[in-house]
Amino acid sequence: MEESKQQIIDFSSQSTEDDISSYISDFSWERPKSKKRGLSRYIYDMLVEKSMTNIGIDYESPISIPFDNISSSENLINQRRDEHLKKYITPKLISLIKDEDFEFGYISRSEELVREQLNINALATRNWINEIFITNFENEVIVMGILLIISRFDETQIFPQGQTIALAALSHSNNEIKELGVRAFEKWCSNESLRILRNINFETTWLQDYVKEVIQDIEEELYALSCTKNK
Repeated sequence: MEESKQQIIDFSSQSTEDDISSYISDFSWERPKSKKRGLSRYIYDMLVEKSMTNIGIDYESPISIPFDNISSSENLINQRRDEHLKKYITPKLISLIKDEDFEFGYISRSEELVREQLNINALATRNWINEIFITNFENEVIVMGILLIISRFDETQIFPQGQTIALAALSHSNNEIKELGVRAFEKWCSNESLRILRNINFETTWLQDYVKEVIQDIEEELYALSCTKNK
């Protein structure tokens, strides 16, 4: 594996420095006098062309890509973004949620803020929202604000952290927060939402009746959607 890291062309193991020099000398044109570096670009191209003809390239062999380096870079980017979110954006979002009037049909300032962050780094933002929800689970105002925000996004935009948040809300002691969790799944209206809600059983009668209504609505919506696709 180590030998392939720096290789682009799979030269024969028997090739020597003299062999490579002979490949270069076979070409009739001269090297420009202004080029006084080692192997210039045009010599490299000649070497590649000659090697393809006389030695051949192993097209079947895999190309070694330093995925570990790519992964490390991505982790570093996400880590720095997470630090930025916690230090600069969290106080702003908390302040907006506390002062926010969430009205149906209107985009709230807190929703705009979260959308901006999702456009910058979706993974870091989803994890950040999830962490705010967990650390403020006893703060009903913040919890309800986050539930209202995530329910405004499409399921794929906030998956899977959004679904985890809504699911956790169903176990909250506050019935209004439980209702907002159900509303989030109602908004997403997917098979996953249906699977989760079918396994929910609230002791509060009105809340359980609401879950049943949502389940029925989702079933009808998904059935209508499947019929449309099959036409």
